[in-house]
Amino acid sequence: MRARIFADHRICLAVVALLFASALSVAMLAARTLMAGHMQLGFYVWNLILAWMPLAFALPYYWHDEHRAPRWWLLAGCAVSWFLFFPNAPYIVTDLLHLDFRPPIPMWFDVIMMMSFAWTGLLLGYLSLFLMQEVVRRRKGLAWSWGFAIGMLALSSFGIYLGRFQRWNSWDVIQNPFGLAWDVLSKLDFVHHPKMTAFCLTFFAFSLLSYATLYALSHLRDAPLAPASLPQR
Repeated sequence: MRARIFADHRICLAVVALLFASALSVAMLAARTLMAGHMQLGFYVWNLILAWMPLAFALPYYWHDEHRAPRWWLLAGCAVSWFLFFPNAPYIVTDLLHLDFRPPIPMWFDVIMMMSFAWTGLLLGYLSLFLMQEVVRRRKGLAWSWGFAIGMLALSSFGIYLGRFQRWNSWDVIQNPFGLAWDVLSKLDFVHHPKMTAFCLTFFAFSLLSYATLYALSHLRDAPLAPASLPQR
C-alpha cells in the first residue's frame, strides 16, 4: 500500500479554512439583507449547506479507510452518499445566473458575494474529491485514481445539468427514482440534446482544469528540495 498524501493536520486546517470561507459568505449575505431591508438570494445558504454534504461523507470514508479495518457497509454508505451529493458543491457556480442589478445593492457587492459562495462551493467539492481520489490511489495506483477523478468530474457536470435545468435534486433518487431514471435515460442521446451536451462539455472542461490546477498547487512541496550547494572559495 502506498503512503498517503494528506496528513491529518493539513486536512483539519483545510476544513477550518473552508469554515471561515463559509462564514464570510454568509456574513456578506447577512450584510446584503440589512442593506436591502429584506431577504434576497437566501437560497445561497441552503446551497452552501448542500455543498458541505460531499465533504461530510468523504471525511469519514477517508479516515475510516486510513485508520481502521474497513467495514464495507460504512464505506459503501459514505461512498454512495458522496456520489449523490458531490454535484451540489460545484453547482453553486451556476448560481451566478442570478446576477442582476437589484437597487440599492451595488452590483459589485453581489459579484463578490456570489463569487465567494461559488469559490467556497468549488473548494468543498474538490477537497472531498481529493480525499476520495487518495483512497483510490492507495488501493489501485495513480492512473486509476485519475481515471476515477476525471469520471466523477464528468458525471458531476451531467448531474449539475439535471439540477440546474431539469430541477432534479440528490434526494430524488429516493423520492422519485423512476422519474429521475427515465429523465436520465432520455438524455443519454447526446446528439439530439446539443444544448445539454454543450453545457456538460464546457463545465467538465472548466472543472477538470480548475481541479487539476488545485491538485498541482497542493503538491508543490511533495518532492524534497535538493540541498543548496556551498559557494566555492
